[in-house]
Amino acid sequence: MTEVVTTAGATITAATTLITAAAITTAPSAARRRKEVVIRDPKETNTPSIIIHSEPKSKDKGKGILDDMIDQVQRKKKEENVVMRYQALKRKPQTESQARKNMMIYLRNMAGFKMDYFKGMSYDDIRLIFEKKKNSNVAFLENTREHMEEKDSKALKRASESQAEKEAKKQKLDEEVEELKRHL
Repeated sequence: MTEVVTTAGATITAATTLITAAAITTAPSAARRRKEVVIRDPKETNTPSIIIHSEPKSKDKGKGILDDMIDQVQRKKKEENVVMRYQALKRKPQTESQARKNMMIYLRNMAGFKMDYFKGMSYDDIRLIFEKKKNSNVAFLENTREHMEEKDSKALKRASESQAEKEAKKQKLDEEVEELKRHL
C-alpha cells in the first residue's frame, strides 16, 4: 500500500508571519525494507533523494556498559596472573645451564662469536670471556657518553665565547666610529 501526500503551496499566517510549505512526496514502501527515508519534491528533481540513518536507536539503554565492565575485570585478572607468574620466575635463581646459554647468546650477538666456538667449554671458561667482553662494552659506552658530554660542553663554551667576542668587537667598532666623528 503506497500513500502519496502532495501539498501545493499553502500560506499560513500567524502573528503577521508568512510561512510557505513545499510540496513533499514520500514513498514508504521501499523505505521500510531498507530503513531509509525518501523525500521527493516534484518541482526540483525527478530523482529521489535518500536519507540514510547511520546509527539506529539502541534498545540496550546502558546494558552493554555492565558487560564491558565485566570483560575488563576478567582481562585484569588474567593480566595479574601473568604478571605474578613472571615475577615468580624472576625470583627463581637461574640454573648454571641457563646462565651459560644466556652468556653464549650475548657473546654471539654482541661480540660476533659462533656457537660452535663454545662447544666443550665449561661455564667458568665462558664466564671469563663473557665478563671481559661485557666490561669492554660497558667501558666503551661510558667513554662514549663522557666524550659526548665533553663535546657538548666545548660547543657551549665556544658559543658563549663567540657571543662575548662579538660584543667586544661591536663595542670597539662603536668607539672607533665615535672617535672618527670627533676628528671630522
